[in-house]
Amino acid sequence: MSDLISIRDARPQDISDLAFLLNQAPYVHRHLDWRLPLDWIGEEFFWILEQSQRIQAVFACPADPPGIAWVRLFASSALIQPDEAWDRLFEHALNRIGPGSNIKLAAISLQNWFEQLLVRHGWSLHQQIVTLGWSGDFSAVQPLPDGAVIRPILPEDLPEVTRLDNLAFEPLWQLSLTALTQAYEQSAFSTLMEIDQRIVAYQISTATAYSAHLARLAVRPELQGKKIGYGLVYDLLKRLERLHIWSVTVNTQHDNLASQALYRHLGFAHTGDQFPVLVYPL
Repeated sequence: MSDLISIRDARPQDISDLAFLLNQAPYVHRHLDWRLPLDWIGEEFFWILEQSQRIQAVFACPADPPGIAWVRLFASSALIQPDEAWDRLFEHALNRIGPGSNIKLAAISLQNWFEQLLVRHGWSLHQQIVTLGWSGDFSAVQPLPDGAVIRPILPEDLPEVTRLDNLAFEPLWQLSLTALTQAYEQSAFSTLMEIDQRIVAYQISTATAYSAHLARLAVRPELQGKKIGYGLVYDLLKRLERLHIWSVTVNTQHDNLASQALYRHLGFAHTGDQFPVLVYPL
């Protein structure tokens, strides 16, 4: 497939054609995200590959937060090989991003074909995301620190919660205020801990009628290891127990040993599921 190929920015009027492509394409990668892939149309770094004015592939890596560009969408139709589509779109992306850019390119692979494609094209393994699960067994309750209060997150808390989040995580894993607001709006449970009216930790979780997922937990760096995260998650598990939800999952990095120790202390265990995180050297 070589004649009459062009690459251009995606436009809002492409949404229906792109939705059709994503429904039919044999190769589709969607990022684990609070936004649907097509919600990023209109942002920078969202491109379409066309042949004879028909969409055959798509690639999107909008930077959010600034400087961190996750591959949020890649798809190729049955009429183009995924490697050819990737070659053309990613070369275009690199030219647009520019040499010496401060942007970090990253991807979470949920399917073997996508991981193998990335490795073939020069990406390298950065981390593994591992999943732990809880099935209703409570560990011992721990007293909260003196002056600590757990309460629901309010919309006016979100700027301060975002600042806390960015202190707690390396840049690759930080959330922007926009992303954290979307996570908050889609959550089933969102709580924070205050000590002397200062926000020191927060958690955001999603839930169905039968299960829940702890999507985000952050503690101020200087207070980590002081049972604050333990107290916040224990409170969440008790809330879920009252709703007869006994299955809870959480993801963390394979090399975040402190996080894994916290969850094991709370009764979580590794499920065996893991997903590679790859980065591209600019």
